[in-house]
Amino acid sequence: MDFWEKLFSGADFMARRYCGDWSVGLIWLHVVSDAVIFVSYLWIPLTMFLAFRVHGSKLVIPRAAWLLISLYITFIAACGFTHFFDLLMFWNPVYRVNGLVRALTAVVSFLTAATLSRLIPVAITAPIQMNVQKRLVEQQQAWLRDILDAATGGILRLCASPAELPAALAEGAHTVRVSDARDLSAVRKMVTHLVHDAGFPRERADGLVTATHEAAMNALRHAGGGTVRGYRHGDTAQVWVEDAGRGIALDKLPIATLKQGYSTMGTAGQGWFLMLSFVDAAFLYTDATGTTIVLEMRREPPIPLIPLSHWVGGDIPSPEPAGLAA
Repeated sequence: MDFWEKLFSGADFMARRYCGDWSVGLIWLHVVSDAVIFVSYLWIPLTMFLAFRVHGSKLVIPRAAWLLISLYITFIAACGFTHFFDLLMFWNPVYRVNGLVRALTAVVSFLTAATLSRLIPVAITAPIQMNVQKRLVEQQQAWLRDILDAATGGILRLCASPAELPAALAEGAHTVRVSDARDLSAVRKMVTHLVHDAGFPRERADGLVTATHEAAMNALRHAGGGTVRGYRHGDTAQVWVEDAGRGIALDKLPIATLKQGYSTMGTAGQGWFLMLSFVDAAFLYTDATGTTIVLEMRREPPIPLIPLSHWVGGDIPSPEPAGLAA
């Protein structure tokens, strides 16, 4: 009982600087060294913790590797505190709490050492598994990119990185921040002015306004809001819709973008169907940190491509036999 009551008291002991023939220089050699070690030992686990907090959702790490990392972080932090109490002993000899910290460090050190033989092989193979997972995701993205491109006639283009998004056009930059439904009116007005300046005919202009409205509505519904930016250059209008939501899961992309009426929130969703019905091109980049949609439309509709089968007669209706004519 006396131990716990005097846990933080050093009254029963002599400060270390009085034990032996300590010179001032020798004292400060130990104090500064222990202080630097303490700060460094704390900085290492703190940096690791912050890195995992920011990027942990993007990593695929086995549970055994997480356990080893957690033990290592605890071990490093505990070792740092032993050096802190070592320098504290020169002025405040709190040997009781110092002993508890050392006992905790001993337990954590033993657990870390005992689990190394079992966990190290798993931790070593973790980067290999992460690379395999990365390649699988890249293959899935490439497959989805081809599927979406073919299913939409080249209108929807899935981007693997922000670098694959088109460059913003140079003229007529306008920005509207969307945080509630009332901001959608400002979005429509902004796009209306944009297409008016580009000389769009009424039907084409209404199409881009509707497509942008649906994209902004998706950002508001699924991410709580976003930013809409409009650009134009010559006869081309371009609209960027960006949000900081959770993104669209890869396994949901085909049905979310191609099925009329589908919504990831269980509501009647028409957004992507309408967007792809009106625009000339739609670029999509999505990950766990958000989604970017770029809609592009020219003043005049593009000339439809004639399938090769038309040239060889495959899609041209054959004349009705004379005997069957009414």
